Amino acid sequence: MAEASARRDGATLYVQGELDFDSVADLWKVTESLFRAEPIHRIDLSGVQRSNSAGVALMVEWLRQARRRQWLLAFVNIPDQMRAIIEVAELETVLPLA
Repeated sequence: MAEASARRDGATLYVQGELDFDSVADLWKVTESLFRAEPIHRIDLSGVQRSNSAGVALMVEWLRQARRRQWLLAFVNIPDQMRAIIEVAELETVLPLA
């Protein structure tokens, strides 16, 4: 089973590991509580080693949570594999990519 983790440093959430169908549900449970706390303005994906569409779906959910709270959010250091999925799904105009 793939593993992923997240840690918060100020207004930035750092994500590491593999984002796939096995790990994303657990990662959402971990990060859900962080979205109830202080605003998150950046999600840094530089630590993601591998991802499939489940990782991109999680990005969409994080964006939904941020918008619900009226937070400005940007995704930074997006791995090429995730960018390719975002482009194929035509989400580059939806997701705030930096």
